[in-house]
Amino acid sequence: MKLAFTTLACPDWDVQTIIAQARKSRYDGVDFRGYLGEPNIYKRPEFSAQLSETVRRFADAGLEISALSSGARAFEPDRSKRTAFIEEVSAYAELCQPFGTKFIRVFGGPLKGTKPAEALEAASETLDEMARAAEPICVLLETHDDWVDSALVSKLFENTSAENVGVLWDIHHPYRLNNEDASETFDNIGRLVRYLHVKDSRPKADGTYEYTFGGEGDVPIAQMIGLLKSAGYDGWVTVEWEKRWHPELAEPETALPAYAEYLRKII
Repeated sequence: MKLAFTTLACPDWDVQTIIAQARKSRYDGVDFRGYLGEPNIYKRPEFSAQLSETVRRFADAGLEISALSSGARAFEPDRSKRTAFIEEVSAYAELCQPFGTKFIRVFGGPLKGTKPAEALEAASETLDEMARAAEPICVLLETHDDWVDSALVSKLFENTSAENVGVLWDIHHPYRLNNEDASETFDNIGRLVRYLHVKDSRPKADGTYEYTFGGEGDVPIAQMIGLLKSAGYDGWVTVEWEKRWHPELAEPETALPAYAEYLRKII
C-alpha cells in the first residue's frame, strides 16, 4: 500500500511546499482537493498554462498524484446541474492523463427528500455517464453525505453498468455517522473499494465528535485496513485531515507527519 494526503490538510500550501512536506514525511503521493482557495484545480494556472512544469516537479520529486477529488455529485435532481457535474468530471479526466492519475472522486450527493429507489435510479444513470466521460479513468463514489449507508452504496453499484467505477471508502463516515462496524461495511462494499480515505475521531459528551490524530480516536482503522489487506487490496491509503473545513485543527506540519508515522506501522 502507498500513503497520500489530500490538500484539504494544507489549504495555504503552494506546489513547492506540498512537494517539500510530502517528501519530508515520506508520503508517496498527493490527492488534490482544491488548491489555494480554488476547488476546481484545472482553473488554476499551475494546472492549465503551467501544467507541464507542475507535472515535471512532481515527477522529479518521485511523487504521484494519487487521485483528483472533484465536487461533482452522482445524485442531483436538477438535470442542468447533473450535466455540469459530468462536464466537471470530464475536465478532471483530461488532467489525470499527464499525471498518470487513475482516479477521480465524486460524491453521492444529498437526497433532498427523494425516495432511495428513485435516487438510486438517477444516481446510477449519472454515474454511468460520468464513467463514460472519464474513460479510462476510474470514477470513485465516496461514502459521504447521504451515502454513508454502505448497503445503499452496494445497491447503487448493482444498478451501474460501467466498469471504470468503484468505491472510495472513507472509513470514518459509515462508522461514525451510520453506526456501522468495520465488518458490516466491508461485507457490503469491500469488493468495490478502489481507494481509501483515513481519519480518526472520538465522540464528545454533546453527541458530536472531534477529529484526532490517528490512533487517538476510536475509529477501528487497523481493523478496516486489515480487512482490505486480507482481500488483496494494495492501493492508496490517503489521509484526509480537513483543515480547510475545520481551521481549528492542528497545522498540517504537525498532523501529516503524525498520521504518516501511525499508518506506516499498520500498512
